[in-house]
Parts: sequence; C-alpha cells; structure tokens
Amino acid sequence: MLKHTLFPLSILLFWLWNVQASALAPGQYQISLEDAQGEQFTIAGLSLSAVSDNMMGYTIAWNDAQFDDYFLSMRPFKCLPHPAQLICHLAYPYAIKRQISTSDLTDLEYDLLFLHKTPQEYGINAWNGLYYKLSADNQGLKGELHEVDLNVLQAPPEDGDLRPIDPNELYEASAKHWPRKIFIRPVNPASAK
Repeated sequence: MLKHTLFPLSILLFWLWNVQASALAPGQYQISLEDAQGEQFTIAGLSLSAVSDNMMGYTIAWNDAQFDDYFLSMRPFKCLPHPAQLICHLAYPYAIKRQISTSDLTDLEYDLLFLHKTPQEYGINAWNGLYYKLSADNQGLKGELHEVDLNVLQAPPEDGDLRPIDPNELYEASAKHWPRKIFIRPVNPASAK
C-alpha cells in the first residue's frame, strides 16, 4: 500500500517542482494589474537573466504611458489614474539585490510597492501602502494584493537589513482597491518552458 501511495506523490512533487522552475526562466515578461472585473492592463516589462543555478537577476522597464505625473507630499509620483482611487508607484529607496528565486520573490515585491489615495486628497500617506505578495504558477508569477503601513521606509534600515517590511504586517486588502491582482507573464510563452 505504501509503494502505491509514494509513486503518485513523487509524480506530484516532480510536477510541482517543474511548474515552479518554469515560472522563472530567463526572458522577457510583462507585468499587468487586474481589476475586480478581470480587466488587465500592462504597467511594465520585466527582463529576467540567470545569475546562478537558482537565482535570477531582473530589470523593470515601466510603461510610462499608463501613469500620470503627480507632485504629492513634496515629491514626484507616477500614478495610475482612476475616478475613485489613485494608485501611485513607490520606488523602493534603499539597497536591494534585484535577484529572485522561486522560494524568494521579495526583491521584486519591493519594486512593486504602491500607495493609494483618493483624487480629492492633497497629499499621500505612507500608511496607505499596497503590497503584492508574489508566488509562482505554471504561467509565470502572480500576486495577491495586501495592505501595509509603509512608514517603516521613512528611515533607512539598519546596515545589512535588506528586508525592513515585516511580512506579519501584511493584511488582506479591502474591496475598495480597484487593482486586485498582479500577473507577470512571458511575452513569448515559449520562454516560460
């Protein structure tokens, strides 16, 4: 009985490993947000290149045509326009390696930080942070929206601390936010195999 149980389990583990491994193949990807109605729009391109056996380096090329320029709380922001809520990219201001693996996508999550505000609000507040928690799937990467207080980024982290955002401080996002998910998919699907 144990032999019959282990065989299907080993096939499942092999399949899961291949799904995760295929999610981070070198190549060109597009980063798209999805709203509650399932409509997607591309906000950036992502280029992945192998750094080691299990690590990928990346660069992001933002699609500036999707964003409007705002000057909020004494600094410039690029924001996605929306009648009910502006979503403004918060460029991560401190050192990160810009390297990811299937088991650690934190650097990329830090490069995809946003703040939200209503169009009527004058400034922008760091406690209105939006964080996409990423995971690998068989088509690339996907992210679920969380809320987080990003005031922790107002002061530089201690030397050597490349992860100042506490994962325990991420909270399920309320329904008021219009971009609900993020998807990172290959521009050429063959590059994800």
